[in-house]
Amino acid sequence: MNEIRITVHGNVVSDPVERVARNGTPFTTFRIATTPYRRTADGKFVDGDTSFYSVIAFNALAANTASALHKGQPVLVEGKLAIKTYLGNDGLSHTGPEIDADHIGHDFSWGRASFERVSRAAALGHDRTSDPVVQESVRALSDAGTPGGRPSYVDADGVVDDDYDAEGATAATEDGQRVDVLPTGDPETDDYEVVGRASA
Repeated sequence: MNEIRITVHGNVVSDPVERVARNGTPFTTFRIATTPYRRTADGKFVDGDTSFYSVIAFNALAANTASALHKGQPVLVEGKLAIKTYLGNDGLSHTGPEIDADHIGHDFSWGRASFERVSRAAALGHDRTSDPVVQESVRALSDAGTPGGRPSYVDADGVVDDDYDAEGATAATEDGQRVDVLPTGDPETDDYEVVGRASA
């Protein structure tokens, strides 16, 4: 299938709106305007005609765009160009260019922005580890070990202390004292019993 790919730089003229499609896919839409300029015979720059593009983004790009872009900001948009027909507020049918975006970013020719890396799951709100309750539980587990956040019987290289006593659930610390630890066992060396699978 033939497709036209386009890169447009311009300004956001409508705040991004995030929605969810019927199949559950998140998408974000907004509009940008771009105005070319040219030099006249006397050396002056003059603006050309302004073009408007609708932009649509899906999934993680949609979620990140909705939280990062705002009306008036300069952006670069790269994606597939299509001419869409839509019903206007006046009840009439209109056509206009739409970019199905693959990449969206701020245009640093006009200012600065900061970047925060987030996982796709976090962007889409599916990252359970970002839940404050989960994060507090993880911190509590880390605080139960050494100040470095490791269990007291594991060194910086992840090696379990030779004096670790899984049976007694204790381990020797550097000063010779023994502390209670959570027995974990070793699946590679511990004895285990093979249990037969029940026949169907």
